Amino acid sequence: MISVIIPVNSEGPEIAARFSRFCRPPDVELIVADGGVDERVREGLRAAGARLLCGNGSRGSRLASAAEEARGEILFFLHADSRAPEDALAVIHRAIDEGADAGAFSLAYEASGTAMRWIAWWANRRSRLARLPFGDQGIFCRRDAYVRCGGFRDLPLCDDLDLVLRLRKVGRFVIRPEKTITSPRRYQEAGVVRQMLRNWKVMAGYFAGVPPETLSRWYEGR
Repeated sequence: MISVIIPVNSEGPEIAARFSRFCRPPDVELIVADGGVDERVREGLRAAGARLLCGNGSRGSRLASAAEEARGEILFFLHADSRAPEDALAVIHRAIDEGADAGAFSLAYEASGTAMRWIAWWANRRSRLARLPFGDQGIFCRRDAYVRCGGFRDLPLCDDLDLVLRLRKVGRFVIRPEKTITSPRRYQEAGVVRQMLRNWKVMAGYFAGVPPETLSRWYEGR
């Protein structure tokens, strides 16, 4: 079984239809780490077959709790504003069968402008050369690899980066060519250059040991 785990916070009712394809027991289960969506959204997710786990902690702590509740031998963490490849589950099974302990998909954005294509190209170069994908690409791993690396930590930001760095130490980490399509909403709201600089600043701050709360303020532009 693959457990698909999605953190949600302020998403709308359309999210239920977007992820209903992951509600197919006994092969796959959908677990939603609910950080505060309204009741209409919860009802839609339950009707689609998702399991909801409500909590008010950081995204990292909510994902950790969801992983503990998951029944799958494989865990697939996906952002709420991302769409995994249509054959994502088959690709994950194949990657695991071929010896991978963990991995991620490549990245594309819904917007097709030159700037967003360049950002996606850079993200994919970073992922393949440094094996350093982010959560909006979709991260998967064997449960035993997740446990051995210590799982998600209680972080408000960079929880995905933090997990990937530790997953790489416990087994083989692969980057798949199939693409997860992600919303460019943050780039559209903040401006492409401003958001890109924020991302680089946050990443540099993480590696420099800047406190997570400060990184979160930087990311929000505060």
